Amino acid sequence: MRRVARASDAEIAIMAAKEASRVLLEREGAPHERIFKGGGDFATEADVAAERAALALLRECRPDDAVIAEESGWSGPREAERVWMLDPLCGTLNYASRTGPYGVNVALTKGDEVLAAAVSEPLYDRVIWTDGSAVLIGCGDEEAPASPSPESRVVEILMDAQDPDARGFSLARFWRSSAFDTLNPRYVGTGISLAWVAAGLRAGFVIAGDRAASVHFSAGIGLCRAAGCIMSGLMGEDLHLANSGIVCAADGRTYDALMNGIGEQFQSGPVDPPVR
Repeated sequence: MRRVARASDAEIAIMAAKEASRVLLEREGAPHERIFKGGGDFATEADVAAERAALALLRECRPDDAVIAEESGWSGPREAERVWMLDPLCGTLNYASRTGPYGVNVALTKGDEVLAAAVSEPLYDRVIWTDGSAVLIGCGDEEAPASPSPESRVVEILMDAQDPDARGFSLARFWRSSAFDTLNPRYVGTGISLAWVAAGLRAGFVIAGDRAASVHFSAGIGLCRAAGCIMSGLMGEDLHLANSGIVCAADGRTYDALMNGIGEQFQSGPVDPPVR
């Protein structure tokens, strides 16, 4: 069936995320070939197949845009201002171990903006998406507006980073900070958990380390921006797609607790929050 080229950017992001999810579900539970990238990092044949399916859709629907995909890198016009970020399987180790969670990240970026984004979770038939102005969460045929909430008090700490980082900040030490006198740390091993803050499923998210604009986090950043989450770099600086760490919170109280816990590792004391 021919794709609908006149679909909106958000609709195409959702379609691409669902296309990759379809491939992942078809291969769910089977033994997977591991394609090692270095250290403990690897992809599987499912990553490659899911990326191929989503990439074909993006190339057909938006031939004038560029795409950066996790496994195949850049495709499309080198001069393109609009760039799709595609992570066809975020949580590869979880998937290859026949457990969850895992998902698909798709984001359309222009410079530091995220114009549209979708994060799909195949195991729950769930898609969290934005057109840049609002966040919606769809489960099956049901769809509703989503908004951040601190109610869970659960903060996702993504440990897939050098520890300590170049400034001496340690996520392992952060687990023992005062932030978690009132909050509960978790680590599920996938960047889709950043999208959970936008949808009210987590109270916060923290990762350290310097990073370029990423297929892993661009969709989540776009969702959290649209949802009105409080976000900064690790030291309280304005958050960009390329940044030094990510701190994201559903509300000011959670953000302040996280930043105070981060600040405990530096002689200067708690880090000043951004103006909000």
